[in-house]
Amino acid sequence: MKTDWNRLDKDLSKEIKSYGTIRAKKALETILGDTWIEDAVQKATEYNAHSSELAMDCLRHISSVKAAKIAYQIYLNDTNNDRKSMAVWLIKQLAVEESYEWIEDFLNDQNVMVWGIGVLDQLLWCEIIDYEDEKERVDYLFELSLNNSNGALKENVDFIKSYLHERENHRE
Repeated sequence: MKTDWNRLDKDLSKEIKSYGTIRAKKALETILGDTWIEDAVQKATEYNAHSSELAMDCLRHISSVKAAKIAYQIYLNDTNNDRKSMAVWLIKQLAVEESYEWIEDFLNDQNVMVWGIGVLDQLLWCEIIDYEDEKERVDYLFELSLNNSNGALKENVDFIKSYLHERENHRE
């Protein structure tokens, strides 16, 4: 496979103005192509399938927004609860900003709520979502997770709140 770097740079410049990791991930997503990403998501979301972890590791490396959107569609449309759960687990691993909008869906689903709080945890931990900017919604999501899980996710919520509090204290 030969890459036309000049063309790729020109195309990406229309979409992403800065250089660095975000641009590199988008370039890799483009080079690998839709078919590769779709195939990798299909493999990564096969419960206990041989090589599914390898596919997931490759997707995690590029943090593909496209892969997260495909996984979200699997979550929404698949009838197999194990596959839906694997799709949300993959979304957690990808940690893309777009997944922040889906967390409420996950927290309202008993089958995946533990991965739903995991998605929120990952986005906050990686500082993809800024707690101070999103405090009202994040606190709402904490309450939703506690209510919908009948307190079963309290340890998860307390852990997240603890490191957010520590992070804030280190910044002062």
